[in-house]
Amino acid sequence: MATLLADAGWPVPMPIILETTTSTNAEVARLVQSDAPEGTCVVAEEQTAGRGRQGREWVSPPSAGLWMSVLVRPGEVPRSRWGWLSLLAGLAARDAMRELGRVPVGLKWPNDLMATGADTAPGSPPAGAAGSGPGMRKLGGILSEACGSPDAPGGEAVIIGIGVNVWLTQQELPTPQATSLLVEGGPVDREALLVAILRHLVARLAQWRKADPGLEGDYRAACVTLGRTVDVSMPGGRMVRGEAVAIDDDGHLRIISEGNLVSITAGDVIHATI
Repeated sequence: MATLLADAGWPVPMPIILETTTSTNAEVARLVQSDAPEGTCVVAEEQTAGRGRQGREWVSPPSAGLWMSVLVRPGEVPRSRWGWLSLLAGLAARDAMRELGRVPVGLKWPNDLMATGADTAPGSPPAGAAGSGPGMRKLGGILSEACGSPDAPGGEAVIIGIGVNVWLTQQELPTPQATSLLVEGGPVDREALLVAILRHLVARLAQWRKADPGLEGDYRAACVTLGRTVDVSMPGGRMVRGEAVAIDDDGHLRIISEGNLVSITAGDVIHATI
C-alpha cells in the first residue's frame, strides 16, 4: 500500500491500520487532540461499535469491508460549505469504484453509496418502484463529524468516516436493502480501493476549497435522489414528502412539497414509490 500511495503522491503519513477498534471515527477524534494533520487516516479490519447517522449501528465484521476515517482541516472554508464534505466523500468513493470496476454506483443524498444495478442510472428515476428503486441497494455510507475548536493548535476539524461493504456475502448482509461489492460482482481488492478513495478524496477536497463548480455539477449528476418523490424524516420526527428538485450551493436538498420549495439541511431520505 505504501508504494501505491507514494505513486499517487500521497502527501501525509501512511494510514494507520488497526486489527480492531470500536470506531475509526473515534480513533481519529483521539488523534485530533494531539494536533494530527489533515489526511490522517485510520483503517480497521473490524469495528465493534461502528456508527451510522443518528447513532445507528453500522455492521462492520472482520475483514469484510473497508472501514476508514480521514481527518479534514477546513481552515478558511466557510462553515456554510462544510455540508459538502459528506457529499464530496461519497463522490470520491464513487469515483474510486468506477475506476476499479464495473459496479454502477449512485449517491443518495446525503450520505449513501448505492449500487444502482444495470437498469437504474444515476439521475434517472425508476419507472415505478418502492424503496430505493429497482436493483438499487446500499453499498456503503458516509458519517462526517465536526470536532476540535478554533482555539486548538490545529483549529477546527471534520472527521469523514467511510464504510464500504466489500466481502460480505448475501447471507452476511445486515438487511435486504444492503449489498456488497462481492455480491454485485465488482472489485474486492480492499487495498486498491483504499488507495483510490484517498486519491480521489484529495482531488475532490481541492475542488471544494476552490469552490470549483465542477464539484457540485459532478455530485448532482451522480445523485440518484434528484427527480424522485421522497419522504424526509426531519429532526423531531416530522415527515415531509415532495419531489427532490435540486442540491443547492451549500449542499442542501431542495424539494417541492405541497407547492412550496423546502430546503432540507438534515434528515433521513426515503425514495418513495413513484
